[in-house]
Amino acid sequence: MSTAQNVLVTYGLLVLSYGLILGIPLAITRSSAPQAPRHLVTAHLSALMQSPIAIGLAFAIGSVSFDSNLALVASCLVVGGLLTETLGGTLNGLRGTSDQFQEKGAGFRLNALTGPLAIPGTLIITAAVLTKL
Repeated sequence: MSTAQNVLVTYGLLVLSYGLILGIPLAITRSSAPQAPRHLVTAHLSALMQSPIAIGLAFAIGSVSFDSNLALVASCLVVGGLLTETLGGTLNGLRGTSDQFQEKGAGFRLNALTGPLAIPGTLIITAAVLTKL
């Protein structure tokens, strides 16, 4: 497995574990309240969705033997973007943010980095896969 794949698989497994662990306070909250805080639910679901994204991109890189420094840069961009989404959602939940777009706090600023990091990384991997098919 290449270094780029290792970066993605490692993040995918860590964020899966984090998402599952977030399910514990979510279940505790829901056992005594009609609904859980929105940002806790969002952070939980986002982490669970990010895992197959990261692992899937690792598979895509391996399927076309995209093993270069560019692959590593792309993987790090994707992981950086996904991580900022996870941290932003978690921070919003911890701070009790009601509307991150109105409050524009630290969670919002972290979430705002997701696209500028993850999109270029994903496009690089996509281009590599499509040109090597």
